[in-house]
Amino acid sequence: MAGPAAAAGVPLTLCYEDVAQRPWSAPDATGLNFELLRRAAKLAGEQFIYAAKPWRRCIEELRLGTVDGVIAAADSRERRAFASFPLLADGSADPARALFTDSVNVFLRVGGRASWDGRTLVAPNMEVAVQSGYLVASVLRERGYRPREMGKSAEDGLRLLLSGMFDVAILQGVEASRLVHNDARFQNQVVQAAQPYRVVALHLPFNRELYFRNPRRVEAIWRAVAAARQSPEYRHLEAEAGVRD
Repeated sequence: MAGPAAAAGVPLTLCYEDVAQRPWSAPDATGLNFELLRRAAKLAGEQFIYAAKPWRRCIEELRLGTVDGVIAAADSRERRAFASFPLLADGSADPARALFTDSVNVFLRVGGRASWDGRTLVAPNMEVAVQSGYLVASVLRERGYRPREMGKSAEDGLRLLLSGMFDVAILQGVEASRLVHNDARFQNQVVQAAQPYRVVALHLPFNRELYFRNPRRVEAIWRAVAAARQSPEYRHLEAEAGVRD
């Protein structure tokens, strides 16, 4: 059940991942997502309370209504059972009202037997290391793979490759790429495939019951997100962070 935050004027609690996803978010509630939401809150006349938790817990608490929304979630049929996303007229999620678009990339252990050519993923024993609670695990299961959710962060996934437990990891975000290119532990040990596994829009979904109690409030927030995302000030921040929207 969504709590009293369904009434306009009561601050909304937004859950976000408690590991770094630079430049979008960090555990201390800094990063581009929070810059964007601060501007959107001002436009919509809202107040947000932020709660850092493991990603799987964020999604579960959104389902339960313990939190009002989650920051940076991909749309899926499973999540729509308990979460409302900004939609287009055809029922698909609206990328213009998303927080940002991100790549889900393939990382290969040097000397391993995995490969990705942009179409076919070869993984020994069909096993792939992924971040815990991320939607790509469901995508891989549907395609016959065995995703192993043994770590929370991009660094966890890359360390699993170094350990030799896996030949391939599919990890979301710029943080994994940054580590592979800049961290001496992974250089010459792990390579990033040229083509991403998929590109996803990351949204600010709200608990379904909260949405149905006050759709105008939630829709106003999503419109404010879209407006703030296109503002020259915010686009300048993206450019400074090396993001091309």
